Amino acid sequence: MPEKILSITEEEFMRMKSVIMDQDKDDAFRLIKEFVKRLEIQQHKGMKSHLDH
Repeated sequence: MPEKILSITEEEFMRMKSVIMDQDKDDAFRLIKEFVKRLEIQQHKGMKSHLDH
């Protein structure tokens, strides 16, 4: 599987740090879900359909 690169905003980075400090598992899970969704969207943008001409 090829590498995936995720760019994050300064706000997302601060949120990540806050999750670590607060040990907020629910917010950590939501943040990971957002990142995974973004990576999946990026992956699908790079894929070509057999219907594309």
